[in-house]
Amino acid sequence: PTSSSSSSSSESGSDSSPEAEAAAAAAPARREIPAEPYPWKRVTLGVFLVFLCWTIGLYRENKDRADHHLRKLQHWGFNHLWSHLSPGSSERLHPLRQPLWNRVHGTVLEIGPGFGESLALVPGGRKGTKVVSKYVVLEPNHFMHDRLATNAAAAGFSVRFDPNTCPEAVDGEQQTLLPPLVIVNGTLDSSDRIPTTVVESGPYDCVISSMVLCSVDDPEQNLENIQKLLKPGGLFVFVEHVRHKDVGIWRRIQDLITPVWALFTGNCRLDRETGNILDTMGGWASVDYRRVSQQQSGVIDKLTPIIYGVATKK
Repeated sequence: PTSSSSSSSSESGSDSSPEAEAAAAAAPARREIPAEPYPWKRVTLGVFLVFLCWTIGLYRENKDRADHHLRKLQHWGFNHLWSHLSPGSSERLHPLRQPLWNRVHGTVLEIGPGFGESLALVPGGRKGTKVVSKYVVLEPNHFMHDRLATNAAAAGFSVRFDPNTCPEAVDGEQQTLLPPLVIVNGTLDSSDRIPTTVVESGPYDCVISSMVLCSVDDPEQNLENIQKLLKPGGLFVFVEHVRHKDVGIWRRIQDLITPVWALFTGNCRLDRETGNILDTMGGWASVDYRRVSQQQSGVIDKLTPIIYGVATKK
């Protein structure tokens, strides 16, 4: 009985093996699920958003300090840019400046002179029929001060720095026979923050602005302060680029590129309406200016049409 049982069991096992193999072959293969890739895009976006929020919060907490450093960086960049552009600008503007600068006399304030190339046109101690008795230049970009001082000395002025706003500057040799020129660091953007030297040196016979009102924070406030600093009958002499008078493609281009243009050109804005502000502003006995033809062919001429003239205070 034992051998019979073993034989039966052996036959049964041999019969089930092919069936099991067939069933196994017929069953669907087990599919391996690949591992999910690391979500780099989502992680990167999340890190960027966190960094952006952190930066905005940090800026809000330190706005004044951040603005100071950003403005300093902008001044540094514009100083280098203007080193390359100023010769071409002087060549373009000197024919417009010359007849206007011949009227400059007495106590003078110039805002934003840059490197001071136009100082050679001012009737000073060595030439001209109208003597300049004192000249104050208000230049907020301290990176330009050294070159400004060099050009002022070459133009026939005895140059010194305002100790209140330029404490680290070193005065050159003073020439007592030449009209004094004082370099002051500051702006006319706020009536409450006009440097003391500028106020105490006034009132002025003439105030000069050449390609400056395009880049100030508040042109209306600057013009109001210019008017306050002038004597009755004093002259505001200006050469400024403005927004296109006629509506057209170049006016639209000015509006379109101004936000980017201002970042790289010392806050220079192509859409300023300086002529209109002067025309509608009270306190002037007369406002007389001309507009350079807008039919010039150069791209810069198209982007920066010029007005030039004199406004006389009542």
